[in-house]
Amino acid sequence: MSRSSSKSTKSWTDTEARARLAAVWERSVALDRLVLALVSLLTVWGIWSFGIWDPWELDAANAARLASEVGLDPSVHTALSTRLIGIAFEVFGIGEWSGRLPSVTAALLSCALTFILLRARFGQRTGVIGVVVLASTPLFLLNARLLMGAAVEVFTQSWVGLAALAVWSSPRASRRTLGSYALLAVGLASSIHASGVLLGPLPPILAVAALSLLSDDDGRRNRVARWLVPAIAATLALGVLRAVLLDGPAFSIWLGGGAVGGNPPDFDKVLELIFHGFAPWSAALPVAAIWALAPRRRRSDSAQNLAWMLALWAAFEAASWTIAASRYGTPPYLALVPLAGLVAIWISEVSEEPAARWPAAIVAVLLIGLLIRDYALYPNSPLAALAVDGLEVPGVYKPGAHWALLLGMNALLLCLMLLSHEQIDRPNAGGAVKWLRGQWRRGGVHAAWLLLASLLLAAGFVFGLMCFLLDLGIASRAQRVGRALLFVPLGLAGLVWILPWLRFAYGRLGNQRVYPVLGASLLMAGFIALSFQPALSQHFSPKPIYDAYAELSASNREPLAAYKLPSTAARYYTSAPVEDVERQVDLFDFLSKGGQRFAVIEAASLPGLNRAYRRKTGEHLFVADARSARLLLIAARAIDGRANQSFIAAALLDTDPKPQQRVGANFDDRIELLGYDLELPDEDSVGAGQRFAVTWYWRAIGEAPSEYKVFVHVDGFGLRLNGDHVPVDGRYPTKLWDEGDLIADTQELTVPPNFRAGDYAIYVGLFRGTERLELKSGANDGENRLKVGMLRVR
Repeated sequence: MSRSSSKSTKSWTDTEARARLAAVWERSVALDRLVLALVSLLTVWGIWSFGIWDPWELDAANAARLASEVGLDPSVHTALSTRLIGIAFEVFGIGEWSGRLPSVTAALLSCALTFILLRARFGQRTGVIGVVVLASTPLFLLNARLLMGAAVEVFTQSWVGLAALAVWSSPRASRRTLGSYALLAVGLASSIHASGVLLGPLPPILAVAALSLLSDDDGRRNRVARWLVPAIAATLALGVLRAVLLDGPAFSIWLGGGAVGGNPPDFDKVLELIFHGFAPWSAALPVAAIWALAPRRRRSDSAQNLAWMLALWAAFEAASWTIAASRYGTPPYLALVPLAGLVAIWISEVSEEPAARWPAAIVAVLLIGLLIRDYALYPNSPLAALAVDGLEVPGVYKPGAHWALLLGMNALLLCLMLLSHEQIDRPNAGGAVKWLRGQWRRGGVHAAWLLLASLLLAAGFVFGLMCFLLDLGIASRAQRVGRALLFVPLGLAGLVWILPWLRFAYGRLGNQRVYPVLGASLLMAGFIALSFQPALSQHFSPKPIYDAYAELSASNREPLAAYKLPSTAARYYTSAPVEDVERQVDLFDFLSKGGQRFAVIEAASLPGLNRAYRRKTGEHLFVADARSARLLLIAARAIDGRANQSFIAAALLDTDPKPQQRVGANFDDRIELLGYDLELPDEDSVGAGQRFAVTWYWRAIGEAPSEYKVFVHVDGFGLRLNGDHVPVDGRYPTKLWDEGDLIADTQELTVPPNFRAGDYAIYVGLFRGTERLELKSGANDGENRLKVGMLRVR
C-alpha cells in the first residue's frame, strides 16, 4: 500500500471517529436537556391542583399573611421562607400557587446551584446527574412543593456553601474575589435569617474551613481568603457554643429557636431521616461517600477538594441537626446538595470506567430492600422529610405496593449499570454447558457436588410442581415454600444464561447507561409529585370537602356550617357564607331548619354526633362525602343517587344478622355476642404468615359498659395470637352503644409465622385494664373467656 493511500485511510478513519464522537456528544447534550426539563416540570407541575394541608400549610399561610400585615417588621422574627410566602400572597393573592411559589422557586435555584457546583469541577454530565439525584427524593420534593417545606432554607445554605468555596479558591486580588466576598456576605445573612446559625450557614462554612486548614498552600490562592473562611467559622461556632451553654428558652438567632427540652443527642435519628428521606439514592450513599473520600487519579485537585468538602458538609449538617433535635425541636435536614453531589460524583465516575462493581451492587440491593421493607411497615417514613409534627399517612391509603415497584425498578437498573460496561464480550451460549461438562469430567469431589446440586434442584422442582397441582395435605407454610422452590431452578437458569446477556446488552449503552437509572428515579419523582402528594392532600386538605359542597349545592348555595372548625380554611375554597358552630345542639338546630343544608365536621366527631342524632331523630347522619380521613361533609337530607358514606351507618345494622357461626353469649346482661363470620384464605383454614378477617356481631341488651375493649385470643400448642381492639377499628367504642344497637365489628388478623399446623381455640370477651366483663352464658373457660370455635392452621 502506498504512503498516500495509508494517509488517506487514516484520515478517513479519524474523520469517522470524530463524527461518531460528535454524534454521541449531541445525543448526550439532548438527553441532558431533556432530563433537566423533566426535573423542572416535576418540581412545579400540579402545585396549584391540590389543596392546602390543614393545619400545617394553613398555619404557614396565616403566619405569612401576618408577616405581610406587619410590614415585614425586622423586630418581629419570622423565617425568611414565611416572609417570602407573605410577599407572594401580597403580589399574587391567596391560593396554593402563590403560597407555594417561593418554595418551588428556591428548590429550582438549589438545582441550579447543584449543577453549577458540580459542572465547574466534574463536568456537565456530573452536574446533570446531581440535579436528578437531588430532585427525585422525598426530602427535596415534599419540601419544595409545600408551604411549610424548607426549600428556602436549603437554597440559602447551598448558596453559602458555593460562595464560601468560591472565596477560598479565588485567586489573588481580583474582581472575582470581591464578587465572591459579596455573595458570601449576602448568603450568610439570608441563611442566618432563614434557619439560624446552627442549622443554616455553620455546616458548609465549617466544611470549607476544615478544607482550608487541611490543604496545602500552593501560593495561587488569596491569602486573605484562605484565612477568612476559618475566621468566620470560628466566630459562628463560638456564638453557637455560647448559646448552647446558655440553653435559654427565648429565641436565639444562633440556634434558630429556643430550648424546649429533650434527650441527649442521638445520631441514629438523623441517619434514619436521611435513609428514608433521600430514597432511592440513600442506598448508594455509603458507597458514594467512601468513593468520594478516596483520591482518584483522574480527578483534578480542585475536584478532589470539592468531593472532600461535600462529605464534610454533610457530616457537619448531621451533627448540627442532632444538636438541634436534642434540645430545640425537630429541624429539617438542609444539606441536600452535598448528598446529591456525592452520589452524582460516584455514578458519573463509575459509569465511565469499564469495570463491574459487584460489591457496590450487592450493598445497593440490600439497602433498597430495607427501604422497601420500611416503607411497607412504616408508611410515615417518607413524611419524615418534613420537619412537622402530627403528619401520618392515613390507614385507608396504602402506597406500599407502589413504593416497592418503583424502588425495585431503581435497584434493578442501578445494578445493571454497576455490573455492565462496553467491554463485556458477547456471551457464549454454550459457555455454561462447557463449564458443567468440565466439572463433571474432573470427577471426584467436583462431580459429586455437581450431582448433589442437580438432585436437589430436581427434587425442589418436582416438589414445587406437586404443591401447585396436588393437595398434599401438608402445612400451608410448607406448601408455600414448596411452590417457591419450583422457581429456584428457573432463577438459577436466569442468572447463568440471562444475566450475561442483560449485562452485554446494557453495556452497549456505554457511558450513557446512566440514563435509564436516572429515568427510573424520575419515575419515582413523578409518583411523589403527581400521586403520593395529591393522594395525601385528599386527607390533609379541606379542599375536596368544599369541592364536594360546591358540586352538590350547585347554584343553589345551600347554607353551610363548620362544626368546631376554624373558618379560615373555608375562605380559601368557597365564597359561600360559612356559619361557625361550636355546640352540638346548635349543629342539630342548623340541620333541622328546613331545606338542604351542609356541615363540615371532623371525622373523629362523627360517632358521638351520630349517636346523639339517632337519639333525636331515629336516623343516621347522612355523610355526603368521606374522601378525607380527617373531615366529612354531612347533609341535612339524603341525596338522590348518592349513598350514605358514613362508616357508622355501615357498622350499625338495622336488622338481625345471619352469622356463619351462631353463639348467643351473654356478657353481664349488657352485651350479647350473636355470632361471627370468618373469611379465610382457603376454604376452611389459614396458613402461618397469612391474614384472615373475622366479623363479630354484637347486640347491646342493656346499658353498655364504658371504655371496654374486645379481646380475642387464638390459643394452641403453647402459642397465642392476640386480637385486642376497640370495636369498629377504634371508631365506635362501647361507651357509644345504646340498648338495642346491633354492631358489626370487623378486624383483620395475621397468623404469626411460628404457628405450627393444627387446630387452635378461639376465645373472645370484653375487658378494661385487668378487669373482664362477666360472662353469664356461653362456653366459659373459668376466666370469663368465651370459647367460640376453632381456627385451623395449615
